[in-house]
Amino acid sequence: MIGSLRGTILDVTPTDLLLEVAGVGYRIVVAPATLAKYRTQEACFLYIHDHIREDAHDLYGFTGKDELSLFERLISVSGVGPKVGLAILSLGSAETVKRAIMSGDLSTLTSVSGVGTKIAQKVILELKGQLVDLESASGPDREVIDALVALGYSMSQAKEAMKRVSPETSDVSLRVKEALRNLSS
Repeated sequence: MIGSLRGTILDVTPTDLLLEVAGVGYRIVVAPATLAKYRTQEACFLYIHDHIREDAHDLYGFTGKDELSLFERLISVSGVGPKVGLAILSLGSAETVKRAIMSGDLSTLTSVSGVGTKIAQKVILELKGQLVDLESASGPDREVIDALVALGYSMSQAKEAMKRVSPETSDVSLRVKEALRNLSS
C-alpha cells in the first residue's frame, strides 16, 4: 500500500496530476485547492490514500496528514465515497470542514455537489464527536480536560466527557459543567 509519494509533476488536469517517481508516473486525484498550488515540472510531496476496488485502483493525494486523516474518516461513513469525500474537503481547510461537522452545519455540507441532506446528516451524526483531537486539544478544550483531571477524573474519562460537550458552548465554565453532567449520566 502506498503511503506517500515524492516526485516531479509531469501533467496537471482539472481533477488530478501525473507525478513521476523514479521513472514511474502515478495519476493522483487531488482537491482543486491542491491542484492550484502546483505546476508542471515542480517537485511535489503528497500523502496518499490508496483506494482499491474490484474495478479500479485509485490514488488520492493530500498535502497534509490532517487532510488525509479527515478524508479517511469521511469515507468511513456509509454512502460517502472517495469522490464525495474529496468534494467535502474542497470546502476549505481540514479545520473548516471539522468545524462544519462539529457544529452540525447542514447548509455548508449540502452546498457540496453530490451531498444531499441525508448524507450530510449521516456525516454529522457519525463524526460529530470524533473529530476533536483531544491529545492535542488547545484553548477551551484543553482547559476543560485539565479541570476534569484536577477534579480526580482519569484522562480517558475526561476525553470521553469532552466528546459529548456541545460545540456551541463556548464558555469554559459552562463546558466544564456540561462535561461533569456527561460524566454523571
